Amino acid sequence: MKFPKLNDYISAGILSLLGIVLLSIFFGPLRLTRASAKSLPASALMSTKPLESFLIPTPSPSPVPTIVYSGYCLNVPVLMYHHTAPWEIAKAKGQTSLDVDNGVFDLQMGYLASHGFTTIFAEDLVNALKNHSSLPAKSIVVTLDDGYDDVYSYAFPVARKYGIKMTVFVPTGLLGNTSSTNSYYTWGQLQDMLSSGLVSVGNHTWSHFPMGTKDSTKDEFEVTTAQKELQQYVGKTPITFAYPYGTNAGLSRLYPLLAQNGILGAFSTWGGTMQCDSFMYSLHRTRIGNVPFPAFGIY
Repeated sequence: MKFPKLNDYISAGILSLLGIVLLSIFFGPLRLTRASAKSLPASALMSTKPLESFLIPTPSPSPVPTIVYSGYCLNVPVLMYHHTAPWEIAKAKGQTSLDVDNGVFDLQMGYLASHGFTTIFAEDLVNALKNHSSLPAKSIVVTLDDGYDDVYSYAFPVARKYGIKMTVFVPTGLLGNTSSTNSYYTWGQLQDMLSSGLVSVGNHTWSHFPMGTKDSTKDEFEVTTAQKELQQYVGKTPITFAYPYGTNAGLSRLYPLLAQNGILGAFSTWGGTMQCDSFMYSLHRTRIGNVPFPAFGIY
């Protein structure tokens, strides 16, 4: 009886490994594409846009500190958006890290409308936590930060289309301005959105200042100026606040300043859907990107 030599086993093993690698090269991408496509809504699959536009970029959640969920809590996702321009425009301006393609945004809002979600304003969540009251089943909050004009051009028409309530967090000193890459909606456009009954407004400082990075006088100026301008130009004094860049949402010395200016609840960029009255000034949000909602645990 002839036994195979050790070299024969090694050669066979190498050939087998090479075969596996070749199979993965030729068939792996196909399997991944099919698997990804199965998670997309039918409207996405029928779109003329490339599949990749619905799958990237996958957002990275902000680091979450150790949180003790105590007191009165509600499980309410708060979705965080910034730009909602077409993907090609975002690419040209270098804004893809903060952009959700307008067509994908439409799909996402359509998903909420057709899957039994009740969109509420940020202040509705804050008041429910403060008063220990209940909210409708599958309540969800849609927020859009920074006052970019593409929110008015693209997100607001989608809100009208599906009857979606949205909260915009506004850096008041930037409204109506244009820089080399960013343009901001005007006070008149903000008033137009508010008058629809589908949009509420929250404080996002005057200049999009990273709170707590300078002295307390600067923090006070940013918060109080934004409150005054919102009251002056649109007749609203917000009870909600969002920290620009998410900076220092856990800095407790900022909380009395917010409270003194009528802010009852503030939103961080920390991930999570559980909201509690024990951290009213660091409520959680879910960073949203160009993927269908099931990818974010929203069903």
